[in-house]
Amino acid sequence: MKTKTFSKLIFIFLLAFQNIFSQAILKSNSNLFTGHIYSAESGLPIANATIKTLSRAGLRYFTTDKKGKFEIPNDYKKTIDFTEITSLGFKKEVRKGVLETIYLENDNNELDEVIVSTKLKMKNELSFLEKLNTRETNFSWNDKASIYIPKNSDDKCIKNLLFAVSDFGGVKNLQYLPFSVNLYTADSLGMPDKPIFEQDIPAKKEKPEHWTKIDISKYKIKIPEAGIFVVFIILPENAYPIDFIKAKFGNNIRTIAAVPALKAYNYSKTYIRKSYLYYECDDIENCNKWKPQILHYMMDVEY
Repeated sequence: MKTKTFSKLIFIFLLAFQNIFSQAILKSNSNLFTGHIYSAESGLPIANATIKTLSRAGLRYFTTDKKGKFEIPNDYKKTIDFTEITSLGFKKEVRKGVLETIYLENDNNELDEVIVSTKLKMKNELSFLEKLNTRETNFSWNDKASIYIPKNSDDKCIKNLLFAVSDFGGVKNLQYLPFSVNLYTADSLGMPDKPIFEQDIPAKKEKPEHWTKIDISKYKIKIPEAGIFVVFIILPENAYPIDFIKAKFGNNIRTIAAVPALKAYNYSKTYIRKSYLYYECDDIENCNKWKPQILHYMMDVEY
């Protein structure tokens, strides 16, 4: 009886040892280091955070997915000297090496900068030189980007919605992927409020032209006194053939969501056409609402 009991104990011990040994082998064979970035205030993951790494091999960039996860090749991770983590609405974090779990503090000052004082004299157009300074902006699934359009003096109906749809990070043909558009009313604070069209309008860039035009002339819409918002909408993840894709920035590689991008002008505090971004997550305090952006998305209307 004692012999059987002893044999069972030996069997259980060997089984447990084999399991631990197998996990160690799998971990050592992994080619990727996985980390996560969270909000220090809410504890929820931060999507689209940028991880800039500096090593003797140069600079490389990585991006978190919607679960706040990022991946770095193990061989490269060992060479990293410093890491800089940035995300809109959070304080920049700079540290030696790279940690598996990183928490970012909220940065209210960054968002306060885009709230314009009523004492400032607003301008309706950017100068020629200001319009030369453009950049690409990338998004993730279900994101919504909007720009404010003031009422036109001629009180004309809108003929077309215009979007400067683009690729991002050197990845070709992202600009030809589908998206949706809509118009939103402006609330009492001058921010996007409610959609004008009950259903978003499907859209897609077909030609390699600067502006992608969406004809809405049949709706006979005039801009109200409070102004209106043009809205660019990224579809759900399952609407795209690929989820993530590697983008090249010089000699650096970065992972991005494979969705269309928009061009944007650099931020001007006095430009009346303010831009906002809406993205979904489980953080009730910081997500699922429109947030001001320190840029001007290149969207417009044509009469």
